Amino acid sequence: MRTKRKRRKSNKKRNISLSILICLVITLLFALNHELKMKLRDIAVYKCKNSATDMINESIQNTLDDLDFTYNDLVEINKNSENEITSVSCSSSKINSLKTDISDEINKGFENQDKNGFSIALGTISGINLFSGVGPEITIHFEKEGSVKTNIKSSFSSAGINQTLHRIYIEVSSDIVAVAAAGTYKSNVKTEFLLAETVIVGEIPERYASIS
Repeated sequence: MRTKRKRRKSNKKRNISLSILICLVITLLFALNHELKMKLRDIAVYKCKNSATDMINESIQNTLDDLDFTYNDLVEINKNSENEITSVSCSSSKINSLKTDISDEINKGFENQDKNGFSIALGTISGINLFSGVGPEITIHFEKEGSVKTNIKSSFSSAGINQTLHRIYIEVSSDIVAVAAAGTYKSNVKTEFLLAETVIVGEIPERYASIS
């Protein structure tokens, strides 16, 4: 009887130990799965933001190459009889037309990017250098969420005695979604691109030190 009781107690302890071990393994697997998902999210967002930024900059450059415009196409500098600068103004119609053309080209870029995407090896997500590039690949692509926002900015800076460097930029912002097998991750990409610049000879009135 005592032997049977000892066996029962021993079996009970083993079952408890086995149950604890199983719980620990399950907990570890859940923790590992969560960690891998977080790393996948970080890598996916980082790579998608970089790819989206490159695509936007390329789209802007393609638009500028097609239009082949100059600084004087966008800005008019007026002077009085004494050759003093009286006004510096942008052509609203040309600026708006340029913003529309750029937005259209960027939207096309997003459409093409959705079809291509890129892949990340599972070993790379683990963060272990030894496993980098090893294992099955996870396909990731990004999509545009909402509309592309554009904003024209300009800056004036000294370029020497009685000379001012005027630069015109376009700021592009877009919400994106990185899509992977493990889920979707939202982010925002913003880039600033130089459209045109010139050196203006003469003193610019302070009230014209900003163009939007």
